[in-house]
Amino acid sequence: MGHVEVVDRGGREIVVFLSGDIGEADRDALNASIDEVAALEQLNGLNYAVVDMHKVSSLGPAGVAFLHQLQGRGDRSGFDVSFSTLTGPAHRALEDAGWTFIEHSPPQ
Repeated sequence: MGHVEVVDRGGREIVVFLSGDIGEADRDALNASIDEVAALEQLNGLNYAVVDMHKVSSLGPAGVAFLHQLQGRGDRSGFDVSFSTLTGPAHRALEDAGWTFIEHSPPQ
């Protein structure tokens, strides 16, 4: 089971920290974090959300779906979503889901 934490860093930036094994067991927490980002976006006029994945040991379909939903929310609400410090497993899962990056994921 993984961990999800939303942090309002001020300056119009929100950071969503993902850690551990992000999977089906985390679906409720992931969905709640989208609602939390949306609430902060309304309060603060959010321009930018960063998803920090430097402690992700695996990223399952629920985690990938969360990232798609967060990006969709950003597209509809006018804020950018970016990924920060992806681990190899997170990077590979995102590539497998169709995201493209300047650099390919590291070998396993």
